[in-house]
Amino acid sequence: MTDDEIERLFDLIRVPSVSADPAHAGDMDRAAALVAEEIERAGGRAEVRATGGHPLVVGEVPASTGDPRAPRVLLYGHYDVQPPGDPERWESPPFEPTIRDGAVFARGASDDKGNLFMLLVAVQRLAAAGRLPVRVGVLVDGEEESGGTSAVEAIAAESEPTAACVIFDISMAEPGRAALCTGVRGLLYRRVHVTTAERDGHSGLFGGAALSASHVLLSILGSVVPTEGALASELAGGAAPVEDEERRTWDELPSGERVLANGGLAPSDPHAAAEFYERTLARASLDVHGVSAGDVAKVATVIPGHASATLSVRLAPGQDPEAVSVALERLLQDAAPDGAEVDVERLGDAPPAYMDPRLPAMRAAEAGLEAATGRPPALVRVGGTIPVVGAMVDAGIPVILTGFALPSDAIHSPNENLQLAHLALGVSAAQEILTRLGTVD
Repeated sequence: MTDDEIERLFDLIRVPSVSADPAHAGDMDRAAALVAEEIERAGGRAEVRATGGHPLVVGEVPASTGDPRAPRVLLYGHYDVQPPGDPERWESPPFEPTIRDGAVFARGASDDKGNLFMLLVAVQRLAAAGRLPVRVGVLVDGEEESGGTSAVEAIAAESEPTAACVIFDISMAEPGRAALCTGVRGLLYRRVHVTTAERDGHSGLFGGAALSASHVLLSILGSVVPTEGALASELAGGAAPVEDEERRTWDELPSGERVLANGGLAPSDPHAAAEFYERTLARASLDVHGVSAGDVAKVATVIPGHASATLSVRLAPGQDPEAVSVALERLLQDAAPDGAEVDVERLGDAPPAYMDPRLPAMRAAEAGLEAATGRPPALVRVGGTIPVVGAMVDAGIPVILTGFALPSDAIHSPNENLQLAHLALGVSAAQEILTRLGTVD
């Protein structure tokens, strides 16, 4: 990127647009306005649209020919960021971009301001050169990091035919090799409440005879947690098969043992490392995130009458969220003994999505990434959840999901960073992809 482009990116990064913190509402407005300015810099029009949460930035940039029938390509990204966390763990201030060892360190450098800016600069450069072959729609989210739904609602309201959506918001497969996502997992997030009594009981008087909410909670959770990575068939069924090309890519990636070790994590069972990519990319998984019963900070020998837990199911591409949700609630209810009341609270759902690599738009993206990087991209699924991707696939929009961060860039952690060389590489890749999408019917 040019010095001017980098300074504009740094201006955006300096805005602490933390969507989960109401104290930053004004910063959200400032960041949205800066993104709108970048769309207008490409010769387009932009609107900072009020929502029930934080603003959406919506824009359109015409094709260089001015042809209103030119293919339309949507760009999606987000200007909100995670909270910085403990400032003592940062080697430089989280919202003051600092260059060290060929990388820029700051919250949002990778996720997603840096990657978003690559797309915007690519459009600006193609438009300035009179070589933008597509009409570009822009949708930039202010709630991606805090679970908002305004972007998903905007996609559902889209009525104009769209040839593809391009998103830069994942890591490269490895240095020098881009990843092209072929699927994302969905998510069911639930809170489970167990009630066995109106109040806690004295364990000296009733222990061994009274029904304990904590015991019941642990028991019913045990009925749904995986055994050696395998879930009950009711929770695992319906997953789409994995293409041979995807499996070959897994063999080229770092071993599951290495990935777990780099994350400071131990394998869940003897087969977990060998099956790492199968389990985290192509299968459903269930994790218990928090358990609450009684007060562990005090000496309180009680039999809890209430207990609760949060858990989530990551849905594999192909699965039906509602069918899995119903099965999960039934399994939890059926595992409870007489005298226990179990309530399952729905906290959020997001559908999984499969992006067929054989689609013309995906082939165009694959060729564009290879032209920019000199290597074919790795066709891989993403184990995480990106709600807008499922919404777009459901709307019939092919989704090109890639990005130019690295797994080592400390996304969501202190000292988040992005290689400066990847800024230029990402702009080049975006230009190559947009150019090729101009020829896709």
